Amino acid sequence: MTHAAFQHRACYVNFAEHLQNTWNPNLYYPGAPNRWTLEEWRQYFVMLRAFGFTCFEYWLPPTLMDRPALLGGGIYAEFAATLCQITEIAHTVGLQAKYIATVNTIGPSWYFACPNEPADKQLIRDLWRHWAQALVGTDIIGIFPGDPGGCNRNGCTHATYIELALELSGLIKAANPSARVEVGTWGTPFTGWGTDMRATPGWHGEWELLIDEKNNTPETPCHIWNGDQARAEAAMTYFLQRLPAFPADTMVAINLGFDSECFPTLGGDARPYAREIAKTHAITSWDYALAEGELLCYPHWRLPRMAARRREERAAAPYLGGMSYTMTPKLNVLSQYAAGRFFQDPDADPDQVSQAFCAQVFGDAQLGELFEAFEVVPGWGHYPRKRWSKAALCRAYTELIERLTGADLSRCTLPLFPEPEYYRQDLLWFARQFLKMARPDPDREEIRQAYWARALAIYDVIPMSVDKRAELSARQFSQLLAGHLS
Repeated sequence: MTHAAFQHRACYVNFAEHLQNTWNPNLYYPGAPNRWTLEEWRQYFVMLRAFGFTCFEYWLPPTLMDRPALLGGGIYAEFAATLCQITEIAHTVGLQAKYIATVNTIGPSWYFACPNEPADKQLIRDLWRHWAQALVGTDIIGIFPGDPGGCNRNGCTHATYIELALELSGLIKAANPSARVEVGTWGTPFTGWGTDMRATPGWHGEWELLIDEKNNTPETPCHIWNGDQARAEAAMTYFLQRLPAFPADTMVAINLGFDSECFPTLGGDARPYAREIAKTHAITSWDYALAEGELLCYPHWRLPRMAARRREERAAAPYLGGMSYTMTPKLNVLSQYAAGRFFQDPDADPDQVSQAFCAQVFGDAQLGELFEAFEVVPGWGHYPRKRWSKAALCRAYTELIERLTGADLSRCTLPLFPEPEYYRQDLLWFARQFLKMARPDPDREEIRQAYWARALAIYDVIPMSVDKRAELSARQFSQLLAGHLS
């Protein structure tokens, strides 16, 4: 039975330019691979609805939040037309549609516009108005502070973000009266604003200069995530003072803690603020790396932590709901199934959920016990329940391959997207690659090339993103298990 606290259950598909891959839809690059048809979008939404989600969420990325969008035409008009159709399809299957955008990040070079510079401020306003009008019909529009984004130039602080978000919320309501605004607190909080961002000499909003490691210090080892608890208290106190000025139906996205994995470190414990906000406004969580990391593509299995976090949220504050993120919607189908279940029943047993999924898809519940062997990849949100020896991994991957090969897909009872056979072949490919890397002396350059061809070949025909993340992804994938216990 659905718990009343989790009425809002969003699946966030981040198909931004730096996260393109074989299992993510390509909405920006005509002629490149991975373009989903409208029928494929319908199939995907039918699956999400069956899994228990109520909302489809996506990021309006900086590539589109750019000055040429204001002129109309080109990919900007095509994206708007396509997303309006996709939104209509979502509505027909019973899903809301939501987009978020970082408040001041402009263009494919990720320029951080300064609200205290008049020309930059006008561009921010114009772009937010343009997209609120172009994507009319969107149910929820999220104002996101940064990562990437933010500013510490010209006196910008956390208060600058809050005042900008307030101004944009009124602009959104004027352009799209039926849309509900969600204000994000991501970061320590409000990532990238004021002292949360490292002071970088000679910085004028350029991404590449901002992240140059030569500017790191022991006190500020990263360009963001530098806020302490005193800053968090000042920022949230000011936000609570200004919150009554926002539209009455505004939602606030606030996690349990202010660090990147929502623990009460860095900026500290967010739960008291969540409870205070919930007295007057709906609150949601935005726990980004709970179900899936952001760099490497592989089949995740983070079910115990996913269930535990939903229980923690239920105990902490009257959350309306939250979101579960993926950048691989055609690969991490089990994670999406589990996320939908845990939003509805946080007390569900993770192992039983995994087994139930595999029984319904493959006719083999025991497969659900083996997916955990994939969760051996260090990275954002990785908190494994089990430590594996290489010998145990070899046995698990071998059994995975045998069971997947022999699975009977003809009796699949879930409306799966992609088709069960497509899904099986991808799982088999990863199981075989992981098995190679668990064995002695794998050819890691061959694995790097195979991973690129399987996952990231779209970057052979589209521009590399400003953070060059795909290249790092391929290198890191090829080194998996290199230092693992033998």
